[in-house]
Amino acid sequence: MKFTKILRLTVAATVLACATTFAAEEKAAPTPLAKPAKKTGTKWDSMEHGPFLSSYLDTQPKINKCVSLNLGNGATVSFDTEMCKLALGWTGGFVKLPTGRDGLEGMPKPDSTNIVFTTPAGPGWADADGNFSDGRPEFKGKKYGPLPKEHVKWKGIYLDGDRAILSYTVGKASVLESSYFSPNGSFFVRTLDVTPAGAPLTTIVCEAKGTVKFDLGVATISDGDFTTLVSVFGSGKDSAKLSLGTNKCVLLTMDGTMPTAAALRLWRGPSARAQDMIASLINGKSTVPGSLARRLNGSGPRWGEPLLVPGKLSPDTNSPYVVDTITVPETNRFNSWIRCSGFDFFKGGTRAAVCSVSGDVWLIDNIDEKLDRVTWQRFATGLFQPLGLKIVDDVVYVLGRDQITRLHDLNQDGEADFYENFNNDVAAFLDYHEFALDLQTDSTGDFYFAKGGNLGDAKHPHNGCVIKVSKDGSKLETFANGLRAPNGMGMGPNDEISVSDNEGNWVPASRFSIIKRGGFYGHVNNAFKTPKPTTYDNPVCWLPKNIDNSSGGQVWVTSQKWGPFQGDMLHLSYGHCALFKVLLDQVDGEYQGGVVKFPLKFDSGIMRGRFNERDGQLYVAGLNVWQSDGARKGAVHRVRYTGKAVNMPTKLRATKQGVELTFTSPLDEASVADVGNWAVEQWNYKWTSGYGSPEFSVADPAKKGHDKIEVKSAKLLADKRTVLLEIPTIQPVMQMKISANVKAADGSPVKQDVWNSIWKLAGN
Repeated sequence: MKFTKILRLTVAATVLACATTFAAEEKAAPTPLAKPAKKTGTKWDSMEHGPFLSSYLDTQPKINKCVSLNLGNGATVSFDTEMCKLALGWTGGFVKLPTGRDGLEGMPKPDSTNIVFTTPAGPGWADADGNFSDGRPEFKGKKYGPLPKEHVKWKGIYLDGDRAILSYTVGKASVLESSYFSPNGSFFVRTLDVTPAGAPLTTIVCEAKGTVKFDLGVATISDGDFTTLVSVFGSGKDSAKLSLGTNKCVLLTMDGTMPTAAALRLWRGPSARAQDMIASLINGKSTVPGSLARRLNGSGPRWGEPLLVPGKLSPDTNSPYVVDTITVPETNRFNSWIRCSGFDFFKGGTRAAVCSVSGDVWLIDNIDEKLDRVTWQRFATGLFQPLGLKIVDDVVYVLGRDQITRLHDLNQDGEADFYENFNNDVAAFLDYHEFALDLQTDSTGDFYFAKGGNLGDAKHPHNGCVIKVSKDGSKLETFANGLRAPNGMGMGPNDEISVSDNEGNWVPASRFSIIKRGGFYGHVNNAFKTPKPTTYDNPVCWLPKNIDNSSGGQVWVTSQKWGPFQGDMLHLSYGHCALFKVLLDQVDGEYQGGVVKFPLKFDSGIMRGRFNERDGQLYVAGLNVWQSDGARKGAVHRVRYTGKAVNMPTKLRATKQGVELTFTSPLDEASVADVGNWAVEQWNYKWTSGYGSPEFSVADPAKKGHDKIEVKSAKLLADKRTVLLEIPTIQPVMQMKISANVKAADGSPVKQDVWNSIWKLAGN
């Protein structure tokens, strides 16, 4: 049985000049938010999520993007941010999160069966012609993305204490909307503040399933033993009227030529109580809702003082690179499940922001050499599985499945008060692998992120694509496609855009690529081409499963303080919690190369990396949700250069003679010349729709296994750092492994493996 609620919508009220006497319910202090009870499920369920939670929602009809508002006393309403409509409301609980893959696999749903009201599929407001038309684009006959901006445009969420105020536009009108629940009357209130539109405005209030009549300004919907009542009161004579639409919905129509402040009350209960409730609702018309515009300056703080969480310095004093730990407050007063999924620094470098896939953003302060005064401040909550974060001009941008959100601290209290929709044009269907991953900017300020596929045929044009969003957020476009599960990106000093992908169907092994506009990177289901492609753009290199079974992002060394690698590229492994130096080469415009592993270990699967302008060191963040060697669910580390000598390969070049491998330090000539100190093997993969690929001989493609390659000679060149391995049979190959067991000039052992791919041989 459906139980109805009244939401309170309010429209952008900067020019509102209506009476501001508040209804009695508005004068009261906001109802404290319900604290999640300890229950079965994941730790995510027991979090204090804040005033709202962004997600998709498993309802009828299903919602691809919504914000569910916690009204207290177990009352909840969900607002569809693509359709700009209050989609449904319920009592008895908040949002129930799924349990698969720590809550990331499965569909969130109302944590109650006591649904109060619903609205049908489609827009929440009529368009300029007075129709509830769905003017969204189609892909394979199915609509996707938000409604056209000329119809409605989602702007974001303001927080006034624990109350969420929704902001959007309808045509030329600006709307602010808020909702609350009156526990005394057991009704929902939806308040609207609307600026003039120059024409009437009509919105859907609720579905009307049953017998409907209108009397004394109250809509009565009877369906047997239960009755739903809807009333409206507002500023100005006949400023807002209820009616029954042809789609069996109660509609609210406003004149649109003047500012309008209106409030809807919605009650559902036993029919025997309906007459008493009608009298109560009519009496409520003596009061007028107040302007919400006065509540848009931020109020709080909501989360209290920062948490003091001292970090830990590495005890290692002998290695050139060591791993310090910025301790994650796994136990905190909010039960926040911190699983670090994006990271960046504010100007000055002593302060950073980290997002958690559980929906939070935290500010980390006092990042210095000792890490003994580090604090964590809860800054934002309720975001939709964020997996990327970028700070631009000291403003935090967070990437969720639904949108890029720009976070504003309006009253400078250290907490976000306005969650602005920077861009929500990306499609988001209810498929598990459709994560939106990482967030980078180029030198012009444009944004980039990667969008996962659904593993089968694409359901919308953003599946498996690199997405570009303009600097001002006004335009979204696909930049490249053919990705499967791209958990990480990077941006080079010359706007080199890199992206990783992970083994699966049409992806023989993990890999990372430097992307070119319009490129296709192998996942045929996301090719968007007819006929289907029979080849793909090569990655920089493939990575065998024992080296990197699940790739993260890339980061370029921008610091002179981080050893001998300034200007070079690094690769992060989520699966094996590892950091790699990339040996990047380019022949005839095509990138190729390999990786060598730093002898370091991290607490979690590292995915995101940033260099700190203050200390010049690398900071990495990650989590453990999918398959990973990580021991902790979230981690933030500093990879610190100690000044000790570094003996590692740093460059690789494949030529018609063999392989030139350059090291960071001079080598011992005698140990280099002994070909027994070198070993080379190679193999290929097969590109098929199957999950991953076995490793196949190059000499006999039908045979599984590796080919041992003869090193005819090894010669130390004049710079005393570069070795030429003469390989008469060298040829392009998907995977090569080069093993070195030599000595540095000072006698130090240099025992390292390089994993690389060769697409072209240089001509010297």
